[in-house]
Amino acid sequence: MSKVSFRTVSGARVAAGILALLVATSVFAAESESEARADGGRSETEAGLLGPLRIRDMTPFNLLRLDMLPAHAVDAGRGSWAIEANLSFSNTFVMSSNVRRYLRSRGGGGPLTSADAAAILGMGEDAFYLDGEFGLLEGTFHYRVLRRTSVYLTLSAYDFSGGFMDGSIEGFHNAFALENAGRDLVSRGQFQTVLALGGVESSSLEAPVGFGLGDPVIGLRQALPLGGSRWSLVLSGEIKVAYRGERAYLSTGTNDYGLQFALQGKFDRQAIYLNTSLVSTDGQVFGIPLERRIVPTFTAAYEAALTPHVNFIGQIYVSPSTVRDTTIEVIEADKYQASLGLRTRRGRLIYGFAFTENLKNFENTPDIGMSLSVAWAALRP
Repeated sequence: MSKVSFRTVSGARVAAGILALLVATSVFAAESESEARADGGRSETEAGLLGPLRIRDMTPFNLLRLDMLPAHAVDAGRGSWAIEANLSFSNTFVMSSNVRRYLRSRGGGGPLTSADAAAILGMGEDAFYLDGEFGLLEGTFHYRVLRRTSVYLTLSAYDFSGGFMDGSIEGFHNAFALENAGRDLVSRGQFQTVLALGGVESSSLEAPVGFGLGDPVIGLRQALPLGGSRWSLVLSGEIKVAYRGERAYLSTGTNDYGLQFALQGKFDRQAIYLNTSLVSTDGQVFGIPLERRIVPTFTAAYEAALTPHVNFIGQIYVSPSTVRDTTIEVIEADKYQASLGLRTRRGRLIYGFAFTENLKNFENTPDIGMSLSVAWAALRP
């Protein structure tokens, strides 16, 4: 058995990340809209259709692997560049049925102790318990080397905490007479994991790291217009580079490789985006090894212009689980998530907000997530 324990993290860095985005929004929103117009002869509304939500799956076992963001739909000329920042939080509270039975027999509502972790790991069968919030800040630099060809670099930073959303989620469930899925069996505001999957065991009764950098991602994008239609095809390739090897809760320790095919259709005030990606992934997440395999992902998004500057986006995400070596069916089940968001473009500034909710197989995806995004784009026609 391998057992891992880590120091507790403060929520200060989470608040600092939100504050940084709000400050950036207030500063850049003052820029004149006349500074950046690259409409290329199209209507202002169509030019303002920017693409699907650029958010990733925050499922714990997916957190460290390459997960290709849906391709943006910004049209720009050679020499254009942009800096994009996405701050995402997810609240996850999931457990296997045998852990739920143990917690009910234990009684009380306190946090898991070392004795509880030992009892769960000593069941002699696969079991899991995950309770905590995951924060991820991704910064991406895009550069258009040719009219339809661009390169980009993404850097990521992780933050783990006990859960500032716990109270709100429980209050929502209680208000609508919804089951709290066992949240009443433990304490709020704790980051705790106990895992026994496929013969590998690990536990952490505190938040794993205060703050840490993930693996960089390098990408290449090629857009291909489809004749004279309103549709275009976007091909992307990415590599996640594990330049410092395996790092607990920060890197799987192996390189991941991905290809994405995106079909994008713009129709004046609305657009449809279909993305399919294939990612070759390996390594370890939360101490659980992931065998080298190809993981497909599909996203479908609808974007509509509510005003000349504000867009609505609805999005669906579907992907199989990365964990297969377990007797617990819910861990192996496919993931279904829906996101709703608003995005605003003011001159060179683009900023937005989105919520994500799981739709099915609730024990293998986050209960709820939210995302803040800011982009600063210098576009040339």
